[in-house]
Amino acid sequence: MKTTPILALAAAGLLAATGAAFAHEMDTDQDGLYSLAEMQTEYADLTQEQYDALDTNKDGAVDAEELAAAIESGALPAM
Repeated sequence: MKTTPILALAAAGLLAATGAAFAHEMDTDQDGLYSLAEMQTEYADLTQEQYDALDTNKDGAVDAEELAAAIESGALPAM
């Protein structure tokens, strides 16, 4: 069975929404940022050095855009 582009986009959107739900749960203090400790609940082997590399704007925290970029680039596995 051949997948149509519309169905492929719908599936990608569903995966993105599911990942966003997990990311929201990972943000335990609900500040819109992911601390190293919060991220280690999903990515147990994440080191401080790796976390610092994900924080591309160097503000000391990983935000939703940085998390999405890390997953999209393969730096982190999808949730």
